Amino acid sequence: MDAMDVTTRRTDADRRRSRTAWLAVVRVPSPVLQGLLAFALYLAVFIAVYARPLFPHLRSPELLQYFTDPNFYIWSLQWWPYAVSHGINPLFTSQIGAPQGYELAWASTSPAVGLLMWPVTSVFGVLASFNAYLLLAPPVAGWAAFLAARRLTGRFWASLLAGAAYGLCPFELNHDWQGDTNLTMIALLPLMVYLVLLWWEGALRSRWFAAALGLAMAVEFYTFTEAFLDMTLVWAGGLVIGFAVAGPGVRRKVARLAALAGVAYAGAVAAASPYLYYALKHNQTTAVSRQSPEFSLRLARLVLPSADKVFRVGPLASYSRHLGWWGLDNYIGLPIILVMLALAVFAWRNRLSRLLAAGFVFVTALAAGPALYVGATEIFRMPWAGLWSLPIARSAEPSRFIVFIALVLALGLALWLAIPAGATAASRLWQAARWALGVLAVAAILAATPTASQAVRPLRSGTHLPSTAHPVNQLPAFLTEGLYRDYLKPGEIVVIVTARGNAGMLFQADADFYFRIAGGYINQSLTPVNAVPHPITEAADPSKVANATFENYIRTSGVGAIIVEHAWQLPWMSNFSREYHMRGISVGGVTVYPTAQWLATLKQP
Repeated sequence: MDAMDVTTRRTDADRRRSRTAWLAVVRVPSPVLQGLLAFALYLAVFIAVYARPLFPHLRSPELLQYFTDPNFYIWSLQWWPYAVSHGINPLFTSQIGAPQGYELAWASTSPAVGLLMWPVTSVFGVLASFNAYLLLAPPVAGWAAFLAARRLTGRFWASLLAGAAYGLCPFELNHDWQGDTNLTMIALLPLMVYLVLLWWEGALRSRWFAAALGLAMAVEFYTFTEAFLDMTLVWAGGLVIGFAVAGPGVRRKVARLAALAGVAYAGAVAAASPYLYYALKHNQTTAVSRQSPEFSLRLARLVLPSADKVFRVGPLASYSRHLGWWGLDNYIGLPIILVMLALAVFAWRNRLSRLLAAGFVFVTALAAGPALYVGATEIFRMPWAGLWSLPIARSAEPSRFIVFIALVLALGLALWLAIPAGATAASRLWQAARWALGVLAVAAILAATPTASQAVRPLRSGTHLPSTAHPVNQLPAFLTEGLYRDYLKPGEIVVIVTARGNAGMLFQADADFYFRIAGGYINQSLTPVNAVPHPITEAADPSKVANATFENYIRTSGVGAIIVEHAWQLPWMSNFSREYHMRGISVGGVTVYPTAQWLATLKQP
């Protein structure tokens, strides 16, 4: 009987071990489930609250169609897969600025984003890919900050709020609705923090840490070179601060971290060297100075949102309007700054709290730029003002360090909320007060974060076009139905004339570079803002000289057709037929004016 009991107990134990082993295989570890849940929540909230006007229209250009930037980034998203798949130099293109072409090394084409979204672009088209990126970038940034905070604190809800404060901050969403793919991939920064935490805890070997960190830094470079420069300054300063606040027994480990980060950085620079070599060899830009006040952080903007977000408090609304629209993406809210101050006061013995507090002061000083502004008035010049006169930093915008401010404050928020509560009633009351301040901090950020509603309107608020124009976001059927193939030859140079911003690059990207365009907007130092060749715009004000300039350009530029978009047509755009007697063909929402037929009717020059 005893033998049977032993056998039975062994059998039951074997069954339990077998069941436990099976569950270990099929069950997803808790941290993974938490990460998936956090991402799902960020995505759902973002689409439901902020991106709802964009979500139903994924296959059309929706953002700021009166502006130039979104359509440049749509073009860039298509350009990198096209250049790589066709084996051509991606840092020079004759597809725009035809026939001469443009150098792209000094343009923010965000190669990392283009290559990352390549599968989506190839299957669903560039417009769906671009809009999908806009929908994913903020939730992914929030998720990355969640991972870092979760590794730091081990607390789900504290990390969830920290991720929301970072991924859905005004900087991220303001630039998301401007279509700035180079400024919205901010997920890389908290992922680097996550890698550091993994290594620090011994969960990641040094060689793999250096390789992963180097890869993340290289991707940062190929996303936006200015962000790579900002990252360099912040991480270097962070290591110095970390060494200063670390105890004597920890400084050796900080020094080892610095050495591994240096190896990673060297690897990133090596990966970036082909780009850097080409960019320095083909430097054709005149750096646009960013030392004027609008590009620096105004401290008041850290706590003061736009005038319509201050709950009708008259003096605050008036002062916000006085500051203008510059710096609205620098808002982070007073409550989360109070969280950082409280963390520094009540947890000053914690070296990590001191690291974050000092880091907050450091990155805020960098964001201030060459001079300190509280409001609209300069207080004094910063000791490091000369840094912004260096060629490498002359065109950088200091206020973009706000991303690091947001990250430091988000991690500080997670630490603040993760402080364990004691067993006493007073301790539980103190915990409730801490959470109340933390929730208020996140609410203050989310309440000031813009939605897509303004960005998807075809016209800027208060703008009125003549009755001849009826702007719509959707592309004309000339493109969507492929009619251009019936009227244009492959590789033919055309000029797109429309009040839609940078429409030539948009049309070309949607047509997968079937035709080349004369003109196109890249940046202020390389191309005209209106994206149309100046001789073409001379048609707006006909005269003997203007007509001669226009005719000479058509003869010498190789332009085969001028295309006018009906929905965005301004009155002067009818001058091609009215003043120059060009014969146009109306088809699919555009008028095509072939130039060869027109030149044949003119006398030889």
